[in-house]
Amino acid sequence: MSASVVIAVYRGLPDLDVQLDALAAQDHPGRFEVILSDNEGSDELRRHAATHPHRERLDLRYVDSSAVAGTSYARNVGTRAARYDFIAYCDQDDAVYPGWLRALVDEGQRCDIVGGPLERDTLNDPVVAAWRALPEPDREVVLARFLPITFGCNLGVRRDVFDAVGGWDESYPTAGSDVEFCWRVQTAGYRFGYAPEAMVAYRYRTGLRETWHQVVDYGRAEARAAKQFGAPGRHWWWFPVHAAVVAGTAPVWPWAWSRKRRGAWVWVTGNLVGRIRGSVRYRLLYL
Repeated sequence: MSASVVIAVYRGLPDLDVQLDALAAQDHPGRFEVILSDNEGSDELRRHAATHPHRERLDLRYVDSSAVAGTSYARNVGTRAARYDFIAYCDQDDAVYPGWLRALVDEGQRCDIVGGPLERDTLNDPVVAAWRALPEPDREVVLARFLPITFGCNLGVRRDVFDAVGGWDESYPTAGSDVEFCWRVQTAGYRFGYAPEAMVAYRYRTGLRETWHQVVDYGRAEARAAKQFGAPGRHWWWFPVHAAVVAGTAPVWPWAWSRKRRGAWVWVTGNLVGRIRGSVRYRLLYL
């Protein structure tokens, strides 16, 4: 099966070249193209794509998606420009493993939407990597005791399924868009698949402030998706456990203020704050 790889790009250089190098090393036996959907409308990126050393190997193409801000819009524009019937999404600042596309395409012949695992050690220093645990790679993630999801940086879907459900919901510009898309595809009657060999090296944000904003947005957007689809959310006892972890791990004493501990606390606390904000905003107990 031939495939189109769509990357939503916003101020992606120079990290984008790490991803393009990884895509050039794919062992997928079929044809594939790579579409850079530029949400900034950058002349620099346009020129970079036109002269990139992997442009022929990747059948590299540039499309302008700067009319509306947001990853979802950029993915929609890129997908609608695709030539092939299977669409694979990855992000500008990660690095796919050599067997990534082959594994997604293989599983995509048995299902309608497919995901794979992430790993945190390749692209992050050990301190930053310790801030956030990732799901075990051998099984799919089921969110909010509802349906499986995969991350937008590691997702494949058949083009006819994308068209049937109307693409990515642009009212979710970034956070929560992958959750909403996965659940909408499945509740429309399509099959979810999981490819453990479709591994992606995932890059964390390295600043505490930007990490805080990211995880708060995640929690709030998950609450919105749960309300939209009627997902039950976590068990009732999870909130006091989560709150106790936040309180018990708070770096109160001067000698506890290591960057590793602060980052881990920011992630756990931001997730709780995001869920509380989402619960209030969407009038749903999602804690």
